Amino acid sequence: MHDDDRALRDQLRAADPARALPLASPTWLDNRMEQIMTDQSTTTTTVTPEARRPAFRRWMPVVGVAAGLAIAAAIVAPVVLGGPEPTVESLLPPMGGGLASGSCLVLEPATVAAQEQAFAATVLQIQGDTVLLKVTEHFAGDVAERVEVAQVDAMTSDFSGVHFEVGQSYLVGAVEGTITGCGVTGVENAELRAVYDTAFPG
Repeated sequence: MHDDDRALRDQLRAADPARALPLASPTWLDNRMEQIMTDQSTTTTTVTPEARRPAFRRWMPVVGVAAGLAIAAAIVAPVVLGGPEPTVESLLPPMGGGLASGSCLVLEPATVAAQEQAFAATVLQIQGDTVLLKVTEHFAGDVAERVEVAQVDAMTSDFSGVHFEVGQSYLVGAVEGTITGCGVTGVENAELRAVYDTAFPG
């Protein structure tokens, strides 16, 4: 061994704080090594599925709330925004054929019952010559939620048709897409309602 190596070793021994302690026995060293290998408090930690579950459970309420808000939004949004657009159907105005009201037959329930479409409606708006009706009650046939029809000029009408007014309620009959005049369609009143109730009982 070189003299420099010996000097260095002597310096290391002099600096060792445990140089005065007796040497550990081989048996003690083996036991200590076994303890180190089996000690669960070491810094190396294995994350098991069981250890992950508490964190997952903490997230579950958050996910549930988020899902609930998404469902609520899907339900509330159409209501707030007005929902889907209503269906609109167009009907032709009454075709009087030049008949004056005096030429119309007395209105019978059978005449009303023969209508392909029959419904009650309220005038929502009139824009130009177009009347927009909101259907409030169905009696016969398939009718859209909204019905458009051309306005009848009250000044030039032969009086077999109907002149619509905003906010007014009407009972309407139609055949082959054309509103029926001669009293079948008119302002809702007790007399006309009685005819419709008889034509469409129950």
